[in-house]
Amino acid sequence: MKKVISYPIAKESPGWPGNPTYQAEQVTDIQKGDSANTFMIHLFNHFGTHMDAPLHFNPKGAAVKDLPIEEFLYENPLLVDIPKGAGEKIYTEDLRPYEQEIKGRDLLMIRTGFSRVRAENPQVYAQNGPALCSDAAKYLMENYADQLKAVALDFISLASYSDCVDGDLSHQYLCGKFHPGHICIIEDVNMEGLSQEQLVYAEALPLFLEGVDSSPVTMWVKLQTDRQDGRQ
Repeated sequence: MKKVISYPIAKESPGWPGNPTYQAEQVTDIQKGDSANTFMIHLFNHFGTHMDAPLHFNPKGAAVKDLPIEEFLYENPLLVDIPKGAGEKIYTEDLRPYEQEIKGRDLLMIRTGFSRVRAENPQVYAQNGPALCSDAAKYLMENYADQLKAVALDFISLASYSDCVDGDLSHQYLCGKFHPGHICIIEDVNMEGLSQEQLVYAEALPLFLEGVDSSPVTMWVKLQTDRQDGRQ
């Protein structure tokens, strides 16, 4: 079974405070006599489920369009549960219990459970989400940068708006500013209902846009289900 875990892009979706979001402007309209419907899309590239490519916080890093296609395909993903609430950080100590499981993986999916707040209280989701602290980002880079292609998060950003200084440093670590490698960051992912036992494969496919650092992604996973009916 395949399941989309990126959120639909909608004008009312929560975004990082102060940033633009999304608007769709109809250009031609069948109802007004045009032969087809077309739209102009105004979309901030860090809105909704999106990938931070290295160039986002590393001036020498690659833009999303310059990354090899393999960086968006994950054949050995790992989902871990690290419950966190508003403004709480994920520390190195939270990751250490999984250090053996992370070895050999190409995607680390961190589920805090905070995604439930996205619908319940979008303002809190945007303004006071959890964060991956800079020490934890450094730990991932020092131990797993040669294997992890990306880290996916079920909250709005690697950083919390309540502590942008440490959040900037976390981004810099994963984007490779202090290391020859990098780990891409996939933010605002819907991991509800997933289980590691079923997780087989994942993809996060961006728009390959000229002149920008990063991009929204459509992310989906393949889940192993009961094979009694002969299907996966």
